[in-house]
Amino acid sequence: MSKTMKYLLFTFISAYLLMILASHNLQRGTHAGESTAGHLMALGMLMPTLGAMIAGEKIRFLGWDPDFSDNKKLILLAWLLPTASQLLGAALYFTVFPGEFDMSGTFLKETDPIAFELLEESGESYNSYVIRKIFLSFTSPRLVIAALLGLGEEIGWRGFLFPRLKLHFGRTKGLLIGGIIHGTWHFPLMLLIGYEYGKDYIGAPLLGMFAFCVFTTATGIISDFLYEKSQCILLPALFHGTINSTFNPYLLSDCTHPERSVFGPSDIGLIAVIPMLLFAVSILHRENKRERMELMLS
Repeated sequence: MSKTMKYLLFTFISAYLLMILASHNLQRGTHAGESTAGHLMALGMLMPTLGAMIAGEKIRFLGWDPDFSDNKKLILLAWLLPTASQLLGAALYFTVFPGEFDMSGTFLKETDPIAFELLEESGESYNSYVIRKIFLSFTSPRLVIAALLGLGEEIGWRGFLFPRLKLHFGRTKGLLIGGIIHGTWHFPLMLLIGYEYGKDYIGAPLLGMFAFCVFTTATGIISDFLYEKSQCILLPALFHGTINSTFNPYLLSDCTHPERSVFGPSDIGLIAVIPMLLFAVSILHRENKRERMELMLS
């Protein structure tokens, strides 16, 4: 059995079992169940690393020095792009569906009424609250934890799997296949508990599965670029962590059309993902062009 197959079998089987257990605990509808589910899902993010180790990857050679002097632009890209893309994607979504844009705090009031009451009592405006949330999305200390959890995945995806896929299929096909594999890895949570989109969105469940694979392919291309250029696995981990902790654009929504979640306003939606997707396509085009030039000159 090849190393790649060992990796895929372990990573998918172990993570799928953890996701099924997490879903079961969430469906209990208790605080203890939610807490257990959260821990199980966090543990699932470590399975790609364990899969790479079981397949024989020596993770100490993946690159651990961020080299701040040479990688300043790449670090800024990994740190700030998710929030910028989220905001641009939300703006695009609300341009298509302007009636959903709402700055009265409807989403917060419906999902966390206690937080909404505290906000009103504090005297802080909702506009100020949203701006603060945007800023905290890339400055909060919780980003460190998110990046560490992201590292658990990135060691497996970008450190182990993607280089092998590119070597076997070429850059473009390898990245496309890798993005789809990464997307399908999340499918049990999507099917069992409505992870990311809910369960009653337009085209459920197939359109959501497709949309999420578009997102993981776009972010996978960018993560691979960050790793390839920096030779440090910490940069795609930072990018992954910032994606997972970025600003929630539903704070700008009136929540009247949950069936449109597959389109946005979060950047996993087919409309809101467009800025991230365009950036990924531009990177892929530039890197392919660079490779062709290097081959012509060699």
